[in-house]
Amino acid sequence: MSLGFTGGANTSSYSNIDAAYWLNPTIEYNIYPYSESTRRELRFKYRVGYTINQYEEITVYDKTEENLLKQALDIEYELKQPWGSVELEGTASHYFHDLSKNRFDVHGNISWKIIKGLSFNVRGNYSLIHDQLSLPKGVATQEEILLHRKQLATQYNYYASMGISYTFGSIYNNIVNPRF
Repeated sequence: MSLGFTGGANTSSYSNIDAAYWLNPTIEYNIYPYSESTRRELRFKYRVGYTINQYEEITVYDKTEENLLKQALDIEYELKQPWGSVELEGTASHYFHDLSKNRFDVHGNISWKIIKGLSFNVRGNYSLIHDQLSLPKGVATQEEILLHRKQLATQYNYYASMGISYTFGSIYNNIVNPRF
């Protein structure tokens, strides 16, 4: 079990965020003992956090800034074997002021070792989105849509990719604390 904090700050013209700051106290529990964390993990992570958003433009909810309380539950599975690795993660979150402002994400990654250092990777993600609080009021111009300059309202998002990667260097390069 681990206790900790995550936090950060960002800005994004695309997402109508002039400035955002957040702090999330987090508790995490791994079903498997720490001694097995280099081979397999099944982690449950609960976070509750406070976010301050300042928007570039007035939002569809008539806000220029807001303070939000949010909670999230992550379930993460990782398996590392001589043939490669598998990672699966699901996250459910919502804002306390309106439970209908929620999101569910699931993503996965499979990496097969072809030869030492060379791997074939397949990744995918699917999100159900009901928490776009920062959407600007008004209609995006055709130019903003084509140049991908403004986020548009949506209820889902997905992607898939595949590729090849090569890792080289010390055999100890990837050894880090897996918590958080």
